[in-house]
Amino acid sequence: MATFNFKFKTVQNVKKNFEKKAQKELALIDSKIKGLENINKELQQEIKNHKLSTENNTKVADVQFIKGYAIYLDAIINSNNKLIDELIIERNKKIDELVQKSKEHKMFNKLEEHHLERFNKAQNKTELKNMDEIAIQKFARIKK
Repeated sequence: MATFNFKFKTVQNVKKNFEKKAQKELALIDSKIKGLENINKELQQEIKNHKLSTENNTKVADVQFIKGYAIYLDAIINSNNKLIDELIIERNKKIDELVQKSKEHKMFNKLEEHHLERFNKAQNKTELKNMDEIAIQKFARIKK
């Protein structure tokens, strides 16, 4: 009995590898976004802590320093937010790319299923012919 050999197997493997690569890139972008969001939360918490510390009796120089530090932290948060926005745009592009690569991979999977189905039908047909031939030969022997 013959074995099934899908003629587009290498192309299918390449499409599968492209899909995996796109998934990894998407996961990397998501991890960058989460990291920046965590940094922003920490910086906002630090700003709150420093503002609370200025409510006690402190020197004017310390208050000015803390306000300057808060402005510096706000600038970092704003730059992180811009980076997050850029990463979200890039993430959306990667999602579209991943959808396209998934569609291509699924197309080749469907094609393989159709080829396998045709192969199985041809094998069954060949098998039935062989069985019929054997049955005819047995019948011919019995009649003699």
